[in-house]
Amino acid sequence: MSNVVRIIGGGLAGTEAAWQLARRGVAVELFEMRPTRGTEAHATEYLAEVVCSNSLRSDSLSAPAGLLKAEMRQLDSLIIRIAEAHRVPAGSALAVDRDGFAKGVTQAIEALPNVQIIRREVEAITDDGIVILATGPLTSPALSRDLTAKLGE
Repeated sequence: MSNVVRIIGGGLAGTEAAWQLARRGVAVELFEMRPTRGTEAHATEYLAEVVCSNSLRSDSLSAPAGLLKAEMRQLDSLIIRIAEAHRVPAGSALAVDRDGFAKGVTQAIEALPNVQIIRREVEAITDDGIVILATGPLTSPALSRDLTAKLGE
């Protein structure tokens, strides 16, 4: 595929990037290593699975996280839209039902005609066009080694 953006990582950042690009007519290949390669923290095969906490932090405009969410709402964020649909009580925080949230994000991404979800581990970054690296703290060991070799410690 030419003129395709490759996104490595199907978490919050990767799925939001895929959503925003695809809605603007950009072809996307979204790479997610699960279920081919699992992690210590994930329990499902869904995209955007929230693993550490079900809270997306404060929703208050006086907090940086709240301001970020307000900006995301203005940009029609998939993550915020699905989070609000699966909101659970948490005071001033935006917290979600984990399974409902991840399932909702996965279904929305799967429904986009110009997004191809590729379920395999990416072990190295190549020079094949535009790549968005959105793997976060659960980056696979092989990709971590490749990044360290390319970028240093």
